[in-house]
Amino acid sequence: MKHRALPAAALIALPLQYGAASATPLDAAFEILRNDRPIGMHWVDVEETGDGLSVNTRIEMKVKFGPITMFRYEHRSEEFWRDGVLQTLDSWTDSNGRLLQLKAERTGDTLIVQGEDYDGPVPASAAPSSYWNKAIVDAEYLLNTQTGALIPISKEPLGMTETPAGFDAEKFRLTGTVALDLWYDGPRWVGADFIVRGERLKYRLVEDDRAAQIPIQSAAGN
Repeated sequence: MKHRALPAAALIALPLQYGAASATPLDAAFEILRNDRPIGMHWVDVEETGDGLSVNTRIEMKVKFGPITMFRYEHRSEEFWRDGVLQTLDSWTDSNGRLLQLKAERTGDTLIVQGEDYDGPVPASAAPSSYWNKAIVDAEYLLNTQTGALIPISKEPLGMTETPAGFDAEKFRLTGTVALDLWYDGPRWVGADFIVRGERLKYRLVEDDRAAQIPIQSAAGN
């Protein structure tokens, strides 16, 4: 069921102030770990264009038991930002055969979403759940980039701690109906640790040629 109403106070007529261009490269590639075994990859490509910032996200996961695939997940999204303001967002997701599509487009000062779980205007204090943008830690809502759901969150800064890749970076915990730890090295996203469907997943930053392709191991260790 889609939700089409939000508290009026949340719908202030201000742009989403996230995604400003940075002199620091923001591209990243992550090995996704389940029980410390790789089950997939998450890639983020951030490119400055003539009139804004284009962000492409690709996620591929596969959980296997021996030769049998038990769960498969693919996600693609494209965001376009201008002057630090999200203009459009388009995504496609295949979650084990369940297909989801989301479209968001700015009209004047308001971003309008069409998604599986929500159709309507997005609060100015929301940020898309693509994680690459450090400004997410100051958001009051996450905009689920698969379904359009709006998730109230709060932030807890945890200081410099070790990332899943083994180096220190600034850690933040986002809580609400989500349980999500994110690490940033300056403005760049460099790690994550969270629970989804009762499973704990870790994102380990990959900085070498393996970022292009990492073999997915069986959940049974085969």
